[in-house]
Amino acid sequence: MKIKKLNKNILYVFIAVLISIGIFSIISNVTNNSLIDIIKNIKLKHIFISFSIFACGYLVDALRMKIILSNFGIKTRFLDLAYNNIMGFFFTAVTPLAAGGQPYQIWHLNESIGVDYEHGMNIMVSRFLETMFTNFFVAIISYNSIISSLNEGNLSAKLIKIGLITSLAVTIFILIVFIKSKIVIKIVQFLEKIKFFKKKNWSLKLEVWIVELKKSIKFLWNEKLYIMMLDIFLGFVLLIIQAYALYYFVYVYNPDLSVSFWKVFGGMALLNMVVFYIPTPGASGSTEGAYHIFLSSLTGNSKAALTAVFGWRFSSFYMQIIFGSLLLIINNALIKRR
Repeated sequence: MKIKKLNKNILYVFIAVLISIGIFSIISNVTNNSLIDIIKNIKLKHIFISFSIFACGYLVDALRMKIILSNFGIKTRFLDLAYNNIMGFFFTAVTPLAAGGQPYQIWHLNESIGVDYEHGMNIMVSRFLETMFTNFFVAIISYNSIISSLNEGNLSAKLIKIGLITSLAVTIFILIVFIKSKIVIKIVQFLEKIKFFKKKNWSLKLEVWIVELKKSIKFLWNEKLYIMMLDIFLGFVLLIIQAYALYYFVYVYNPDLSVSFWKVFGGMALLNMVVFYIPTPGASGSTEGAYHIFLSSLTGNSKAALTAVFGWRFSSFYMQIIFGSLLLIINNALIKRR
């Protein structure tokens, strides 16, 4: 079973990298730029500096987790939580729709750290909702400024509007299900009427678990609201760090242009509400294409934009996959040894 799972992950990594390189090749041909020259132009030190900036996000996420778990009276090692978040980013990068990170983190919190599933689910869904609403808030504030920067006309504006509406609808749906968990029980009860699901008694087991989940949610959002406000603030800091990893490349390869960090940050928040609905591992393809259009319009320089997007994608996506893979191999080796 583990070998099959490993092979599937390797396949997803291969597909993600292949699509990403393919899109970069298409963009370079359409814009009459040489991808080889662009790759040669990027210095390794810039890759590692951008990755180091991005990796600071691992520590911020681990700190957020540490603070919340401590309020549940759960003692954890910061190193374990850092690993949990690194692997969360890794599985987000290698799974279709970028959907594998949070389920892995919930599983790892339970299996390796001993956090009950209801607490793990509460924390991860809460953080997902916080991130989506924060992104949406920043995206709305930046919307007019970013749309006016795009040279692609009505098509880009319409696609972004559709993406924003879809993201908001999905987020609100998840929020309703999260708060009104009995909806899930009713769905499961309906499924149990089907012959295949009969005699499994899933709804009874689920009902017991949801009672505990509701207690966990009430504890965090009623009794520890100030902690969740701190978590939202740290989540905002995390988004700034991730945006700065991109802005670093924009600044390095466009030193003569006065490109505002906040415009890059706003554009990133806006695009992230759109690009992750493409069902490729880590949103490969849509990310490269959308960010190149945005930065080309922002800088007025297609080659510099392509260089910045490739350098940023390499440091925050390829390097993340490499780093996560190494940690996964090392961790599995240590587990076997023990």
